[in-house]
Amino acid sequence: MIRLFVSFFVLSALASVTALAQTPAPATPQQAPAQAQAQPVSGEVFEDPDGVYVVTLPAGWLAIVNTNALGQHDVNIVYRVRENGALKVRKIDLDADVDPLAYATKDESERLRFNPGYDKLALEKFLLSAGKYGAVAAYDYKNNAGQPFTSRVYYVRKDEKTLFVLQFTGRKNTLGVLRSQTDSIARSFRAK
Repeated sequence: MIRLFVSFFVLSALASVTALAQTPAPATPQQAPAQAQAQPVSGEVFEDPDGVYVVTLPAGWLAIVNTNALGQHDVNIVYRVRENGALKVRKIDLDADVDPLAYATKDESERLRFNPGYDKLALEKFLLSAGKYGAVAAYDYKNNAGQPFTSRVYYVRKDEKTLFVLQFTGRKNTLGVLRSQTDSIARSFRAK
């Protein structure tokens, strides 16, 4: 009797797994608007689904693209899990030709310094490529739970009127040692 029950249980579980494996996945984001799609990382090139930028992600970094019902994309680039490291990219339209370091200084005084437990580490020029400079701001802060976090914000100019802000945030003990990777990601960033 027990063997019969165990056999029945195993067969029904196997049938459930087989049925799930044969269920067709949605073919397009319109059919499954709220599903997340992961992009391969291991030194792979990630292209923004809206065609705004391209970036090369080192091993351990994962790009997750969520599409809502309206077809809008929300890109989350994380290092293993969001708390370890997360990257958000913002596009800033400028009124005039502003130096990235000048914009970083303004951003610090108007936005960054209001983070809880803000502790400025650096605000300096950042070499992107031969002869091309951006800026970087680094600071420590406390998240809403009071845990020590750190942030590195890179300011990369596309042209005279457009600036991209790459903001990395994460746990102080994890993101702090990933500086070479965040620098590499910022240097690989290409606006379209």
